[in-house]
Amino acid sequence: MRSRTVCLLAAMVVLLIGSGCATNRGIIDIRPTMGPQPASGELVKIERVTDGRVFELAPSVSSIPSLKHGEIEDPAITARALARKRNSYGKAMGDILLPEGRTVVGVVSEALTKAFREAGYQVVAGDDPKAATAIPVEADIEQFWSWFTPGFWAISVEFEAKVKITGDVNPFQEGEVVRGYFKRRGQAAGTGAWTTTMNQGLGNLIENVRDRLKGLEVSAEEP
Repeated sequence: MRSRTVCLLAAMVVLLIGSGCATNRGIIDIRPTMGPQPASGELVKIERVTDGRVFELAPSVSSIPSLKHGEIEDPAITARALARKRNSYGKAMGDILLPEGRTVVGVVSEALTKAFREAGYQVVAGDDPKAATAIPVEADIEQFWSWFTPGFWAISVEFEAKVKITGDVNPFQEGEVVRGYFKRRGQAAGTGAWTTTMNQGLGNLIENVRDRLKGLEVSAEEP
């Protein structure tokens, strides 16, 4: 009985040490590595990206975006919010945001730009002279969140994105939701674990958008 208690305490210590101070705000920047613009290809422009996520104060599951009182009504916070830290019992603690000047809308716009370029499209900005003839693409962010699940011997950090893409390109003429997902299991939820999980999940979203543009099947990454 004593050895079991010691093991439990040790596991809790590892979780707490690895996760840093769960009560404080964390700042993590995630962004795709942008590839070159194709020399040729159909022109598109990311016309609009809208953050439609709904935040809750006390959600029933940790995969639902959550913030504290005062922050949940502040668009300057919600626009940058990526995750909510939790202690070893699953209680919500501090949050994780993008750096100031960065937003989830911006990250998704970058991800779409990378995906379209990798599929052979030329993506131009709105002020580019070519934009007048480019196909407009719109995106609605339904989910973009990372969360922590405690466990006795191991924990998991997950990320999920769901983005509805609409534009006059196959297969998005009528609008289609593309998902990005990644799950990381380990002994601690430190900054490295959060960063890896979000970047891998964002990469999965990019790959799935690219593959849909190429008419391929998509996958959700869960190692």
